[in-house]
Amino acid sequence: MIKYQAEFEGYIRDNGVGSNDRVADSVKSYVSYLNSVSKYLGISINAKVLSSENDIDILSDQLTKTGKVSVKTMKNYRSAMRQYVNMVNGI
Repeated sequence: MIKYQAEFEGYIRDNGVGSNDRVADSVKSYVSYLNSVSKYLGISINAKVLSSENDIDILSDQLTKTGKVSVKTMKNYRSAMRQYVNMVNGI
């Protein structure tokens, strides 16, 4: 579960995530990535658990320890988490 999912979707739509990404696909992908992080770790994604680069590192380490996430997928998850952190911090 992602707290402020609608706001996150708007943030991705408004700010984009990469010059080669189609924004509509990016929104779906980034929401999916965060939902996967939530599912694998059994947590709700919110500003309390994901609001800094340190939080991204902690969650990434926890995901790596599950053994369920490939290196490539982890990069996608980290990118989505970074966008969530940027949204939370108003960057």
